[in-house]
Amino acid sequence: MQETYLHSLESINLEDIVRDEYRTYQIYTLMDRAIPYLQDGLKPGQRRILYTLWKNQSKGLLKVSAATGLVLTLHPHGPASIESAIVNMAQDYTFSNNYPLIDKKGYFGERMETDPAAGRYIECKLGKFSEILLFDDMNQVEMVPNYDERTMEPVGLLPKLPIMLLNGAEGIGTGFSSMIPSFHHKDVIRSMIHCVEKGKPRKMKPYVHNYSLPIHEDKKTGKLTFDMSIEEKGGKFFITELPRGYDAKKIYRHLTKFIDSGFIKDFVDASVDNEINIELLFKKGQEVTLKEVTDTIGVTSSLSPNYTLISERGVKIFERAEEIIEIFTQERLKVVKRRYELLCEDLKDSITKNNEIIKFIKNKEYEKATKSKNRKSFVEYLEKKKYVYSDYLADMPIYRMTKDEVEKRKLMVKDETKKLAEYTKIAKSPKLIAKKLIEELNDVDTKLTDWIKKKDQEKQKVLKKIAKDQEKLGKKKAKKKAVKKKSK
Repeated sequence: MQETYLHSLESINLEDIVRDEYRTYQIYTLMDRAIPYLQDGLKPGQRRILYTLWKNQSKGLLKVSAATGLVLTLHPHGPASIESAIVNMAQDYTFSNNYPLIDKKGYFGERMETDPAAGRYIECKLGKFSEILLFDDMNQVEMVPNYDERTMEPVGLLPKLPIMLLNGAEGIGTGFSSMIPSFHHKDVIRSMIHCVEKGKPRKMKPYVHNYSLPIHEDKKTGKLTFDMSIEEKGGKFFITELPRGYDAKKIYRHLTKFIDSGFIKDFVDASVDNEINIELLFKKGQEVTLKEVTDTIGVTSSLSPNYTLISERGVKIFERAEEIIEIFTQERLKVVKRRYELLCEDLKDSITKNNEIIKFIKNKEYEKATKSKNRKSFVEYLEKKKYVYSDYLADMPIYRMTKDEVEKRKLMVKDETKKLAEYTKIAKSPKLIAKKLIEELNDVDTKLTDWIKKKDQEKQKVLKKIAKDQEKLGKKKAKKKAVKKKSK
């Protein structure tokens, strides 16, 4: 076969070459890196990380650098992108994740100081949220060879809720970008249940965990606005909430402008974790009102939602979050239906196997083994007798060839036959499938609510302990000062 080189052609249509190369590059960047998938709300890198952590759960907490090494068998884009994605999925401060997909140990950054410690010092494992939502239907997940065809990876997972709506999603690729706001799991679940029962999803409002102010939405454009909160306490002024996108560096730069202009003298940042507490200091004798301070220093940030996702047919742009809910709910009904169909198949196999064990023992087929030349001839004998599980039966230990084993298998067949009838009825009934999906959604609601409550309680305990330790330290310092004064 003769190879053709571009420089050997008499004329080249540059426009066609650029268009073809651009489209190839565009499709690759969008589908393999930049935009989340409609099926599970994850980008390929995120999916590979979660799948790797799920397979390695038995190892417990892993150094982020070690987890990165494991993910590299699936992800061809280098360790820096993996480590960054692990940290991003584990962060739980305001405006990071409402529901972190990865559990963490160590410093992964916080609201005012978002930079984490190095990967060799921090640890991670599959998050409780991921366990609840992601891996119950792995027997339905399509697996494909990884980039070097040495192992298999999932094309897309089958979460019980749309993750891109729970945590929000950002991505920018060639020609397209995605900017999805986050929502509360209760709103998402209510909307899905409403979609199952009424055929249409319920309207949802964006939600950010631990953000204390209402999120304003422009009804015409859908643009979301996040405000700053300034409060007056005992004649002093405090910033108690910051807009989206503001960390220590950004708010310090913002406040420094007003120091330079002479409006404020200084500021003291006493923020801890998600609690914003920045005191504004004014010059002696300077009298200002709360309205004046808010109008002068107050700042807002905005987010213009862009619901762009990768679907089976390529890039798909949605107008509203509710459109995603509608498609996702229909897919979940298919997943639940297929779940019961697979359960029926498993039960049929198990019933067949148990009936063959009963028949094998009752007919004393094992006696033939003593007369057979070898195992192969015994298996062939069982196959002629039309035993489906001939290999399994040939390896059955002699101590199980008893009446007790027969009775046990009969009870199993009875129980499995009853379950098979129940599951077959469910699999064939759209109403029962819908009912099972609603039950699943209510169960997820309960589990997530309990998990968040427990998580927040643990955080409050830690913060109270820190406050007590600081109070004790302050008292010790005060005593030392008092002793020094007396000695003088």
